[in-house]
Amino acid sequence: MNELVPIWKSRTVSRSLKARLIQALVWPIVTYGSEAWTFNKEACENFEAFEMQCYRRSMRISYTEHVTNDEVLRRVGQDRKLMGQVKSRKLKYFGHTSWHSSLEKDIMFGTMPEKRRQRGQKKQRLDDITQWTTMSLVEGVPLAEDRDRYRQFVHTVAYARTLGTVN
Repeated sequence: MNELVPIWKSRTVSRSLKARLIQALVWPIVTYGSEAWTFNKEACENFEAFEMQCYRRSMRISYTEHVTNDEVLRRVGQDRKLMGQVKSRKLKYFGHTSWHSSLEKDIMFGTMPEKRRQRGQKKQRLDDITQWTTMSLVEGVPLAEDRDRYRQFVHTVAYARTLGTVN
């Protein structure tokens, strides 16, 4: 973001173009490898805060101006998209590994025999998928095998949210 300050300061670059530049240049760096991350409530909130920080910085809106997030989004002409893209990427990766047999699938769905979760990380990678889709893995894998239905399902789950809430 800091390397792009001349673009953010430019008055000749439109607000919508600045938003598209953020989505094309900054977000891929931030979300690299997000398919393998686990997301708790704090991580989701941090992603959404980062998204708003990017928009505010590109629009040169200071926090001392007391402009609400909804107003910033209205000025930029965007909806919140970053967490939706992360969800979409993670769900697509789940579908990709589900619809063919591979070592990757065995590792993703496999469990260690006679092992239970120890202290430490309480949430696992697949817990996000069951939480976001509100279905069990037993229901999700057959759905993922039907690629056309699963693509539509991913889009519905990833981008269906109400403004101001963290899913």
